[in-house]
Amino acid sequence: MLQLLLVDDERWVVETLAETIPWETCGIGTVHEALSGAMALDILDKHPIDIVITDIRMPGMSGIELITILHERWPHIRSILLSGYADFEYAKQAITQQTFDYLLKPVSDDDLIHSVKRVGDQIRSKWAEVASVRKALYAFQENLPLLRSNTLNELLQGKSYSDSSLADKMKLLDLPFAAGDHTGMMLIRMEEYFAELPVQDLALMEYAICNIVNELMHGDYEIWHTRDAHEYIVFVVKPRSVNGSSYPSDKQHPKLLLERYAAQIQTNVHTYLKGGISVLVGGWGVFPSQTQQMYEHAVVTMRRHMGQGQGLFVTSAPEPSSQRSVHTVWPLYEPPTLHSLLDAGRFEDVEHKILHIFRGLLQEDAGQDISEQLIETYHLLAGAFAYIIHKNGRQLSNMLPPEEVKYFRTPTYTTATQLMDWSIRILHRIKEDAVQEQKDNHSTIVRSVRSFVDFRLAGDVSLPAIADHVHLHPVYLSKVYKAETGEALTEYVYRLRMEKAAFLLRTTPSKVLEIAEAVGYNNTAYFIRVFKKFFEVTPQEYRDQAQT
Repeated sequence: MLQLLLVDDERWVVETLAETIPWETCGIGTVHEALSGAMALDILDKHPIDIVITDIRMPGMSGIELITILHERWPHIRSILLSGYADFEYAKQAITQQTFDYLLKPVSDDDLIHSVKRVGDQIRSKWAEVASVRKALYAFQENLPLLRSNTLNELLQGKSYSDSSLADKMKLLDLPFAAGDHTGMMLIRMEEYFAELPVQDLALMEYAICNIVNELMHGDYEIWHTRDAHEYIVFVVKPRSVNGSSYPSDKQHPKLLLERYAAQIQTNVHTYLKGGISVLVGGWGVFPSQTQQMYEHAVVTMRRHMGQGQGLFVTSAPEPSSQRSVHTVWPLYEPPTLHSLLDAGRFEDVEHKILHIFRGLLQEDAGQDISEQLIETYHLLAGAFAYIIHKNGRQLSNMLPPEEVKYFRTPTYTTATQLMDWSIRILHRIKEDAVQEQKDNHSTIVRSVRSFVDFRLAGDVSLPAIADHVHLHPVYLSKVYKAETGEALTEYVYRLRMEKAAFLLRTTPSKVLEIAEAVGYNNTAYFIRVFKKFFEVTPQEYRDQAQT
């Protein structure tokens, strides 16, 4: 939905237009109001406005001056000028300022709606062009190195794809890797002065190192790299096929050749980049099913055998087997983590992650002793739950039943299923508490809004004024109010004004002019117009019917 700004120095004009035009049918989601050019510029600075409707004749900054600034600073915004003067010079100036439309006041609802719909269609057409396939492909190509790097990082963290999905992904990224390929791995750690470089310079050095690797190895290997969370440069390599063989051109075994290249890479980096690196040549395995396992094994080897040493060269222990007697529960640590999901309030995703964690424990380790893995899982889950409860300003004892709090202090699970059930119960408690807190907050907002409008009905009850009173962004306030009440905030203000006007017409002898002012309309003619639109009779006709 688009955002629209109404600008006129007469409050009743902007409020009448804001309240009586069915903006949602024009594709407008939020209507902002300004009583001067200066106020309009302030709103334009703070909100992503799409369309500006402004009067020409205003004290201070005129509408022409406003749209001149508008098209200099926000050239994407479309403008519609309103004027009570059928003056050709104004129309000519409007055209030179690339104004979308020029309407004479008093403008009819139909003409204004038609104009706004046309400008909305133009804006949507423009953004459709921006999002065209050609431009999307260009942007994709520009970001291809980053997309390749992110995908490899996901595979290193254990993300899985079906064979067909993987094939589609590799084709999209233009990578010559496929399920079942025999691949090797190499890790490079930048050291010496590399480690002291600013992030931008470090990225340049990483680029230079990768260029050296590609220059040396591209004749014998397909190469794919990324930088991992440990700041290692990780390379996955696959021997190029020569005459149907998967061995490199000199017939040397790909593992031995990779070790020879790795030593040469280390020398070239020192010679040409004047910096030191440690290199680990990892194991070999099936892509992508063993990729995560190879990576974990390489990282552990790097930590154990290199430590804080500088300029080292290590060949990993024998290839990791597909079976391990002891393992870490990796789904606990795969991004997005439990902490980040709970922080974002993504409770459904948290539940899916918990089920994934326990599905792995129950399936992969069936028949084995997983008691230590359950300890690892319990402590991470309990820590994540305590973290989000405390971050929300609550105590465990205030939010959870005593038996659940006791579980935090003295866990009583004996099986993976019991621990999983406890985790889901705690998650549901946290979710219910968050939902209730949000409902309470939203109810408080609605009550505050209605109280403000009730007491200020004759004054400024525009969306910006109400939003300022409750200290919320106007767009957010509109969404909250509509979600809680099912009625747009501007519709509520309009309805309240009309209902109060009808009450005064029925119960007091006040003149129509006085009643109009009492409900916030300084122009009696406009009040009569909006009243008739709401009740289908004029104020006087309504009073006459009420007295008969």
